[in-house]
Amino acid sequence: MAIAGAGPAGSLAARQLAAYGLDVVLVHQPRRTRQHLGESLSASAPRLLGSYGLEIPEPVYAPRPNDHFVRWGGREDRIAAQPETGGGEGQRLIRRDRLDDWALSEARAAGARVVEGAAAPDPGAGRAALVVRRQGETDRRVTARALIDASGRSGVLTREERDWPDSRTTALTAHYAPGEREGTLIETFRDGWVWSAPVVGGRRDVTVMLDAEDTAGSPGERFREAVDLVDLAGFVTGDPLTPIRAADVTPYRVRSAATSGEAPLIAVGDAASALDPLSGLGTMKAMDSGLTAAVVLRTALARPSDARLALAFHGTKERGLALEAEERVAGFYAEEERFGEREFWRRRSRRAAAPAPPGRLPGDGRVAPAPGARIEAQGVLHGDWIGRADVVVRPGRLRPAHRVAGIALADLFRTASALGSVRGTLEAVPAPEPAVRAALSWLVAEGFLIAGDAKPASAVGGT
Repeated sequence: MAIAGAGPAGSLAARQLAAYGLDVVLVHQPRRTRQHLGESLSASAPRLLGSYGLEIPEPVYAPRPNDHFVRWGGREDRIAAQPETGGGEGQRLIRRDRLDDWALSEARAAGARVVEGAAAPDPGAGRAALVVRRQGETDRRVTARALIDASGRSGVLTREERDWPDSRTTALTAHYAPGEREGTLIETFRDGWVWSAPVVGGRRDVTVMLDAEDTAGSPGERFREAVDLVDLAGFVTGDPLTPIRAADVTPYRVRSAATSGEAPLIAVGDAASALDPLSGLGTMKAMDSGLTAAVVLRTALARPSDARLALAFHGTKERGLALEAEERVAGFYAEEERFGEREFWRRRSRRAAAPAPPGRLPGDGRVAPAPGARIEAQGVLHGDWIGRADVVVRPGRLRPAHRVAGIALADLFRTASALGSVRGTLEAVPAPEPAVRAALSWLVAEGFLIAGDAKPASAVGGT
């Protein structure tokens, strides 16, 4: 097993594959310099990692900011940071260098062999090998039963498979001395938006998002123009302490994040899809992607009859996550109506269809399958394997639905569609009524079932 790239996605994939007893080579090219950004991690990360026996050390997290300030669409919202003991959703700032070091140490501890150098495709071996290049040394060839591209935006194995949007986004970033205000800040201006957060070394990062074409010529000048258009008073002090750096942060996705052949090839993290920075989910998605890829490859190699099923699961999940993030972020951009005619905002904004009224489950009414909703057999995650199971799908929903509140949704959908009544379904499903009601309510809220006086459809799909 060979993995190109030792960021969170690649290192956690290597750790998990090695824990499964597979021989793993992780190709790691240490960064010479890195501009620390104000990166964050979802509060759901500990739950995800805990399911694999992993725990992020507390020093990986940056000090918890006291408030988050959001100035968007003509409003200013001050959002209190999640309490230290809070268990709800939220985000915490991370020290990305420490996160990378922790993930790499986990890979090593599990038995993955780490090879330093730059990974590249082996032109003479199809997709069954990598070449590792180190300055002043002979290239090293690594053959593998399967490959993972975890090389981020460089995409050494999958870059040519990417679909790009019509517009490109550049991030311009610099560090400042901090002011007396400690919270994070996001604020819009006519041609982009600004994100600011505390980073290592007692400094504060300020990052400006612009159309790439607007940064041509003098990125430094465009950065300063943007900073002058927002209110950083109290957050930063003086002039930038570091050079103004530019980075391409355009979102994209590969056409297929998992392909079979002589050696399966899986893309994870930013190599599979890069999310718009506004999503705030890039690091979380990378870790989830790497861990899932390990389960997928374990299944594909140990159970060849399930290989296509497992690879299709990874591809569907990656594409679904990317498309869901695109839709959500486009809606966020559309909320900034003051600048809707400006090119930056017009290119990125898309109003979502008006949401259906909340799917309230009647006490004892009728339910019927929504048009196009059906049951299919697809791959699903069962512990440390990908297995075949019935799921519920419908037009317009990007990912299949499998379980809610411990209830198999395909069985519940089939029962509800056949009986056509809430009470009959609650009585027919052999599970605690509160769990069945919660899952049935979810199917209504997500548009798989229609509640009311509709007559049951004559067919609900098959497996």
